Amino acid sequence: MSTTDDRVERPTAPGRPRPTSAPDSPAVRPPAVGWAYAMVIVATLAAIASNVFEIAHQVETGVAGAATTGDLVLTIAFCALFGFFAEMLRAGRQWGRVLLTVFTALGLLFTGLGLAGVGGRPIVGALQATLAVVSFVTSVAGLVFLFLPSVNAWIADVRGPSRVISQRLRKLMLTCHVAISVGWLGLITGMLAMAIAGATTSDGETQAAMYRTMSMLDEIFLGMTSMFALITGVVVGAGTKWGLLQRRWVAVKFFTTMGVMLLGFSVIHQLILEANELVDAGAPVRGGELDTVGWTMAGAAALAVLTLVFMTAVSTYKPWGPTRRGRRTGHAPAARTASR
Repeated sequence: MSTTDDRVERPTAPGRPRPTSAPDSPAVRPPAVGWAYAMVIVATLAAIASNVFEIAHQVETGVAGAATTGDLVLTIAFCALFGFFAEMLRAGRQWGRVLLTVFTALGLLFTGLGLAGVGGRPIVGALQATLAVVSFVTSVAGLVFLFLPSVNAWIADVRGPSRVISQRLRKLMLTCHVAISVGWLGLITGMLAMAIAGATTSDGETQAAMYRTMSMLDEIFLGMTSMFALITGVVVGAGTKWGLLQRRWVAVKFFTTMGVMLLGFSVIHQLILEANELVDAGAPVRGGELDTVGWTMAGAAALAVLTLVFMTAVSTYKPWGPTRRGRRTGHAPAARTASR
């Protein structure tokens, strides 16, 4: 095996220009990458500050509980994840940019729902509203900077050797994705069983126990499992030869995952809160508003279970061919060969 010190320089034919080696230094990072990085960091810090103030308010008012601990864990995890994704963007990793885009877009969605008072986490108070507006504006600016032509060209130049993650990291992420997805399906299935039990029982204590258990699972585990299932899935898709939007079955899984997350955040969570409020207010077990809320909640949970089962089948059979983007980039044939 030769090294750079013992290479023999071969003469070239007369009149033929001597070949030049590829430059060792990477392409110059455009200023827009730095601006995108700064906007994402500011948006993340504003969102984290809002969450910290909310947790502090819960502690001061004595309403802190297991859900508060879950919020704190998620806050720490997202702080680390966004910092890591932002560094991957600065290194020219395409999958880092994809992950930043996905979670910045999700942050915009949830912040917008909170500002509108829709969903499970409405934003209250002038301080939280100000932080939410700052996070929203800087997130939009960051997304614009992320996809300026200069950034696209720079990532295309530097991402070649680092387009995909290593085999060791791929296997780790795939293992985590499968394990978390199984837990997500099991959690939703259990909540479906409890929703049906609460909607069919005639015993008030049993009904209250079902809905309170669902509230605990929703506040502590449901958001965490769904979010990390999406994170690991995006890493496995965007960081491997499959690509995130190059195969139809991968794209379907990606958008369906976000749809189930939105269903849980804006529908199931709201119904669980409403059911517990009715139970605490002494609403009749049968023949009243609890019947409507209970069966609606069971129907939403059943839809989520069926969707997750569909996604599992899609992962197993890998149907459908490459997307238009996949045919254009030419990575679909490699992915098909690797699956055989």
